[in-house]
Amino acid sequence: MKKMFSLLLLAVLVCGVLPTAFAESEIPFQVENGGFETGDFTGWTLPEGWPVDENGNPKGLSSENSYWAEKMPINQAGNYHLESWSLQPEITEPEAWHITSSHFILGGAGCITVRMGGASAAVKVFKADGTQVGYFTNGHFKDSSFPNIEEGSWGDMHTFIMDLSEYIGEELYLELWDEEIIGSWAVAFFDEVITLYDEKPNYKENFDTMYNPAKNMDVQIKWQRTINKCMP
Repeated sequence: MKKMFSLLLLAVLVCGVLPTAFAESEIPFQVENGGFETGDFTGWTLPEGWPVDENGNPKGLSSENSYWAEKMPINQAGNYHLESWSLQPEITEPEAWHITSSHFILGGAGCITVRMGGASAAVKVFKADGTQVGYFTNGHFKDSSFPNIEEGSWGDMHTFIMDLSEYIGEELYLELWDEEIIGSWAVAFFDEVITLYDEKPNYKENFDTMYNPAKNMDVQIKWQRTINKCMP
């Protein structure tokens, strides 16, 4: 944040005013509840008909750190993450769903990161008027060599870097999607949505550390740049 303040101060000295998007807007740089650490969907908009539990609370969040008898790691960032399994049986594996974030001003270096896992996970980014400017998918999924997570990826989440720097200063929002596919691990996992970085994250130096139960050792998985598939 110090670097962001320095850039804004420089704008004041050179131009005499703050950039309009930063000076007049009260919209934050970071989406609300990006890591679901409230334990609910505060800050997120759910579509009509979203499944609820016996107490009427929206389903979809989990506090589990691992899955299956092998205790495979999910790579949860805090206490909660969003996942498809917690929406069953109301939403079956092949079906699609999505949730929508709060609006944010894209600041800093113009990059965002999201942890995601599963073959059908995708992030879509929109301008405030609904124009789509970003479409990013989980390119790390690989259903092979189970349970060696350094060779394959299943329900484990990984950090993806999304470069949207051409939209710095604009009001945006994003959607987390479990896209409709048949077979091939048609589930999605999400956590730790971060929409403000003072500098572009270095995918060569940043990594997530996960425990590999098959080898009784920690494994480091590097962050990944993901290509924006949104057509202009």
